[in-house]
Formats: sequence, structure tokens, C-alpha cells
Amino acid sequence: MQDATIDRLSKLISDPRPGDEKNRRPTLNIHFSMQEGWFSLFLLATVVYSTIWSVQAAGWVDHLNILTLTTALGLIAGLIASKQHRLPSFAVHLIVLGVGILLAFWQTAGAFYSGNTAALLHGMHDWLAAALAGNSVEDDSIFLFFITALGFILAYTSAWLVYRMRSPWLAIVANAVVLLINLSNIAPAYTLFLIVFLMGSLMLLLRFNLRESVQRWRRQGLRYSDDLSWDVMQAGTLISIGILIFSWLLPWGYTSDAASQIWNTSSNPWVQLENTWNRIISVNAAYNPSNHGNFRDTLVLGGNPNLNNDIVFKVKSSNPGLYLESLSYTTYDGRGWSVGATENASQKANEAVAPESQVSQLVRQDVSIVNTPGEELPYLFGAPQIASVSMPATQVSTKNSGSQVAWLSKTGALSPGEQYTVYSYVSAADVESLRSVPLPANAPKVPANYDGQPPLTYYDPGVLSTYLQLPTNLDPNILSLARRVTANSSTMYDKAVALQDYLRSNYTYDVNIQLPPGQEGVSWFLFRSGNRGFCNYFSTTMAVMARELGMPSRVVAGYTNGVLEPNRNDRVIRGSDAHSWAQIYFAGYGWVNFEPSASFSTFDRPQPGQFTPGSLNPSSIGNSGTTPKRAGAGGFSSLPQETGSGTSTANAGQNQLVWRQRAGLALGSVVLLFLFACMFFGLWWRRLFRNYGLTKQIYGRICLLANWAGIELRRSQTPYESFQTLAEAAPGEAVVLERLGDIYVRELWADPQSMEHPRRSGEMNELPSLWKGLQPRLFMHVLRHPHFLRYLPERANKLTRKLWLRGRSRRLANKEEL
Repeated sequence: MQDATIDRLSKLISDPRPGDEKNRRPTLNIHFSMQEGWFSLFLLATVVYSTIWSVQAAGWVDHLNILTLTTALGLIAGLIASKQHRLPSFAVHLIVLGVGILLAFWQTAGAFYSGNTAALLHGMHDWLAAALAGNSVEDDSIFLFFITALGFILAYTSAWLVYRMRSPWLAIVANAVVLLINLSNIAPAYTLFLIVFLMGSLMLLLRFNLRESVQRWRRQGLRYSDDLSWDVMQAGTLISIGILIFSWLLPWGYTSDAASQIWNTSSNPWVQLENTWNRIISVNAAYNPSNHGNFRDTLVLGGNPNLNNDIVFKVKSSNPGLYLESLSYTTYDGRGWSVGATENASQKANEAVAPESQVSQLVRQDVSIVNTPGEELPYLFGAPQIASVSMPATQVSTKNSGSQVAWLSKTGALSPGEQYTVYSYVSAADVESLRSVPLPANAPKVPANYDGQPPLTYYDPGVLSTYLQLPTNLDPNILSLARRVTANSSTMYDKAVALQDYLRSNYTYDVNIQLPPGQEGVSWFLFRSGNRGFCNYFSTTMAVMARELGMPSRVVAGYTNGVLEPNRNDRVIRGSDAHSWAQIYFAGYGWVNFEPSASFSTFDRPQPGQFTPGSLNPSSIGNSGTTPKRAGAGGFSSLPQETGSGTSTANAGQNQLVWRQRAGLALGSVVLLFLFACMFFGLWWRRLFRNYGLTKQIYGRICLLANWAGIELRRSQTPYESFQTLAEAAPGEAVVLERLGDIYVRELWADPQSMEHPRRSGEMNELPSLWKGLQPRLFMHVLRHPHFLRYLPERANKLTRKLWLRGRSRRLANKEEL
């Protein structure tokens, strides 16, 4: 009776009904497989997307979210192009490059111009004309277009290098370059991207080389274990994790001064390429995330700096009115400043350098870091000009003039709680002395073969060539206005004061402005800004107007002197104190500070005779500085400790920074563990029931998924009854499940020689396609009915206890043997 029922059910499932041949529509079955395995594509996507995510995290411009789709399309295009062999490679590259550019153009137009392609074309025309003319160009849409196109090309090239050129190393190196460039411009917590990148890269190399070796062994007729892939991937994963942990523990911060000088020289092709890129592809900085100061080797005239009120430094100074300088800029390109060509000199802790002026006062500042500012390089802050620092450092100076640009810590970026002492030479020239210094055009000249002491009012030609630079095609109205403002000033100092007072009196301090694309910053600020701007515009305008009049000048970035903390001797410097101001060079007296920004106090000048030339000897600094100390290690004896109940504002800011970093690392660890769990589950699932035939593998996996979803399958049930139970729980999959059940039963119990056996009838060939379509739907059913979560802790506990008992029995056996 049972056999008759099975035969009748089998015929109902397998035999076509009358008329089905006429009504059945041909189906299009597309089977796209990869000999390298889909897991290699997952690893490649991990490598590429960790790079793209770093670009998005850097936040160069708005709308970087479009890179996610562009990258996916680039990977797909690279995969398809590498697998086809009908078209020549050169033609394929041209086609894909054109598609990528059109895609980037379309997405950029949609992001910035609401889909108006004509407006984007006009902007590109203006950008190209300005770039060919040697001017600086700043347009966020142009930057987004290039980044989008490069993201597409990077993804396409990575897929081509892996699947066509068989060179995963080249793909990894290409992505690594982009990743490292972006990691140097984002918060340390985003090091997670580097971890994901390295893990994905190591696993991709391992997977790819294993696949290549297996294919070679097959061609040579060599035998290998079926478990080899699993064993190699498991061992490779553990080794990769070990490499990452070992790399994390290695010491860092070493720099070579000689190599640094060679690398940073202006003739370096990379430096030239970087300068060209910054000139023609820069960003408006229309939006800046909330920050407490960002310091880079370029200063862009952009939008609102969005400074917050976080405490950055606490400073005890012998002259509390001084600003803290980070670095100075030499070259103006119409949209911002750069440091130009520099050279480095290594300085030991407390080793003093000679002053640039003949009349200076020596100032000591004890700096305690509460929150580290955003820095491209580990800049040390101090009053201009720094003479020595209580830690090993590198002095950066201009190549042509030798003027100090910045000091860099050799131990890497300073961390919250760290402290250092800095001595600085501050110009002590009084007003009358500065008025005695002539303009460079009226200063005495020294013959080239002159070997004596030059006059006090002699200007070094290197200083003039470096600090009188101006971009070409500057608005002539700037010079006309500078001449009118200083028409009644007879001395160089009076002209500088006139420029300072004019800007302070006629322009309003306002951070809510934005330099329009394609316009030169000083001309726009003076004549078309509505007389509004913030410190970058004030200082830039005074420096450019001074250069127009023949006065060497520059812009300096750093912090103001903050406010005096009540009942204490420290000055508290916050993020909102980040500032830029102007300096003018006076022969014999060095760089003198000027404050052109409205609402900021002007600098005080010393009284006549308060300091005399030659009264300061660099060796007088000696070793009076202190070595840097961490918080909790005693600190500076002259710095009072925090008192009172509760947490101070500084500690609160520091704790918030620590908690943000910990939260970022914790979130990254969770994501990384999830990726590892998915990877291990995929490998385990593929090797599950591998020692059985295909029908048994599928039946075993279906029963396991049913168990996870809470569908009760009893041991007493026949396979038909089990599949009927599954079909009732998942009605949408009933047809496929009944078909699989019928093939499974007949493959086990039908006569192998009869045409009803699936191997004789050819029905076994249907199993891969049936299972391929059914498997993801069953997983989705499990996710909608996650019954396995109820007994997962119990199973984990049983497994742990089982392993513990096994280990205990082994230990007891070892003791008995001894």
C-alpha cells in the first residue's frame, strides 16, 4: 500500500500533466559562477570598501555617500570585464572609463546642481580655465566629481587586477595608498578601517594563492585532502590575526631627519604633485564638523570653522599676554596659504637655537594638554619664536630665508594629560625702534662679496623673495586701497598700523560667510563680502596688502592667550580661541605681531629701553626646562592641581574624548567580530555534511534550518512527512520542498537501474539550481523565526561544560601516567 502511494505521488510530481507542454513558458536560467569562488569577491569588496569608507569618514566635501553605489558598480563592471574574452582589453578599458566618467558626472550634477548638467559643465569650464592660468581653484563639485570617478576606477581596477591580471598584490597596494592618505586626516578611532583592510587583504591573498595552487595541482594530477581549503583558511585567519596583534604592539613614532628632509624637499615629484593637486582640486570647506582647532600645512579661506568651547590647553606663562603659535605660512595662491619649501633640523630636549632678532625677551610657557587639537603633523605650540622645548623635536624653517615655520614633536602627537615646557624669543622692539626701520626698498644694500657684519636695517634677500610673493593677476584695487590707507604714514611701522586699524574699524568679525567659487579671497573680502569675515580673512588681507606695499609679511595660525582661570595662575585656552593673525618682518628686529581682526585686542609693545640689543644669549636657557610628564606623574610643581568635588571641566572634556574613542573602538570591534563570525559560519556551512551525497547534504541542511526556525521534525516521520511539515510551515516554498523530497526518497530507495532513479532520469542535475533558489529563502525564514536564540545559551553552556570535562579527563589521565 505504501509503495503504491509513493509511486502515485512520484508520478504526480515528476510526470507532466496533459496540456502542460503547450502552456509551459520557456524559462531563462542564467548561472553565473566564478572559479575563484564568491568568497574571494567578498574579500575584495572588504578591501575596496574599507578604503572608500575612509574617504567618506574624512568628509572632504558633502554628498560623499554616493561613493557607496559608485564603488559597487565599479566592482561589478570590473568583474564582468575581467570574465569576458570577446572584446580586446583596451576597448573594454575605454568603454568602462567612459561609463565611469559619465556616472560620476551624472551623480555630481544631481548632488550639487539638482540634476542640471549644463550648470556643472559651466563650472568645469571655469575650473579648467583657472587651472590652466595657474590660479588656485576651489569648487566642491569638481572635487566630488574627481573623487567619484576615482572611486569607480579604483573599484574597477581592483577587480581587473585580481580576476584578469591575477595580481591581488597590485590591487591591495592601490587601495592602501588611498586608505593611508585618508587615515592621516581623520580621527584615530577610524583605525578600524585599517584593521578591516589588513585582515581582508591577508585573507584575499591567502584565498587567491590557495585557489591558484589547487588548480595547478589538478593540472599536474596531484592529490590533496578535501579539507585542505578549510584547514588553510582556518590557519591563515589565525596567523593574520596574530600579525595584526604583533603589528599593533610594535613601537612607533620613529622618524629619520635626513629622510624627512629629502622627502619634503620642493623638488620631490610627490611634493610637486601634491601642491598641484591642492591648487587645482581644493575644497571650499563649506561645512566643518565641530572641532577645537585644525592645523595643517595649508590654510584655506573657507566657511565657518565651527569651533567649539572645549578646553585645549592650560598654560602658565611669564608673559600671559602672548599667543600660542603653531605654524606660519609663506605662499598665497588666491584662495589660501601654504608653507612652501622647508628644511628640517633635529633638536635635542632643551637645546636652544639662536634668535632671529637682535632685541628679544625670553619667555617661558608651561603647556598642559587637555584635548589635543586637530593636527596634520605633531606641531608644538609656543610664543613666537620658539627657542627650545623640553622634549626632542624637529625645527622646520623656510628653505630660502631660514625663518622658523614650526616645531614638531619627535615622539608623535601629544596626548591629553601630557605637559611640556617651551622657551621663546619674543621681539622686544619698542615702537620708536620699529619706526626707525625703513622699507626694504629704502634699506641699505650689501654687495655680494661683502663679508662683514651687515647693518641692523639690512634685509636678507631670501626673506624678501619668500615673503613678498603674490599670485599673478591680483586685483589692482587692492594695491590702490593699500596706498590710500597708508598715504599719511611715513614709516614702515606706521603703514602696518594703518592697515591694521583700517581693517579693524571698517570690517565686522563674522564666521557665517563663504568665499564664492572662482573668486580671489582678499579682493572678495575687501569689496564684495559686505565687510564681513573672520580671522583667516583679516590676517590674509593685511598680509597681502602689506606685500603689495613692499613689506615682508606672513600669516600665523595658533591660539590666542585665552582667559585667566579664576583664583589660579593658569590661562585656559579653548577651541574657540583658535586664531590666525599677521606678522611683518622688520630688519634687525625679526617678526612682529599685528592683530587686524576686529573684536580682538591689539598686541602691546615694550617700553623704550626696556630691552637692549645683544642682551640675550641662547646658552642662558641652559637645561632649565623640564622633561614632559604624563598626568598623574607629578606634573609641573608650579602648576596647581585640580581641587574641589566632582569632575573639573578639563577632566570632563578629557573623559568625553576617552569615552568617544572607547565607544568607537568598541563599535569597531563588534563590527569586526560580526564579519569574522559571518566568515567562519560560511566556511562551516559549506563543509557541513560534506562526506554525504548531494541529496543527503541538502536534506540535512534543510532539517537543520527547520530546527533553527522552531519547526519540529520527529525522528518517527518519513521524509515525505518531514517535507510535508516544512511545506505547511513555509507555504511559499511548498512546491520546491515537495520536489526535493521526492528526489531524495527516490535517490535512496528506487532501483538504481530503473528510469525512476534520479541519477538515471537526470533529475539530479536539478538539485543545485533548486537548492540555490531555496537556500536564501530558508535563511530569511529562520531570521523571521529565530527560534535558535532560545536554546543558544543552553547549547553554548553544554558545549563549554563538555570541553571542560574533556580537558579535565585528559589532565587526570596525564597525572596517572606520571
